Amino acid sequence: MPQLLYTIEEYIAKHRKKDSIWMVFNTRYNEIHALHQKISDEEAFSFYNRQFTDEIARENFLEYMKTNFPQTALLEVFDLVGIEWLQWPYLGSIAIDTDIGSEVYNALCEKYGDAYKDPISTNQALWVMEYKDAKVIHEKRCKAIDEEFGDDE
Repeated sequence: MPQLLYTIEEYIAKHRKKDSIWMVFNTRYNEIHALHQKISDEEAFSFYNRQFTDEIARENFLEYMKTNFPQTALLEVFDLVGIEWLQWPYLGSIAIDTDIGSEVYNALCEKYGDAYKDPISTNQALWVMEYKDAKVIHEKRCKAIDEEFGDDE
């Protein structure tokens, strides 16, 4: 499986060019961002700690995909952690090269929960991002990087 070449929004904006899904195996990230749990300021970036990434759930997902949908391309990606961030943590996330409404999508929704709703489990959540949102987020991040590191000429 290709590894960590893109943020999820860059992958969607530049390569998929359509609404797309990915799996997140970081429990804290899913609790904070999918379930909107309130946390203290000290815990705000606790998902950076690799201990919150469920490697067993991730391996089970990879095995499930290999067994049931071996033709579906998977790509390790960095997650959306804020437009202003210029470095990204490893959260174990995997983009899934399948269309919304496809057989693969429907099977994943049945197994992990509808990508448009709260996840069934916080250690493995199916996420969706619309293409238009991915483009905006990616463009803002590129602009922030250019402003921070661009040529001063």
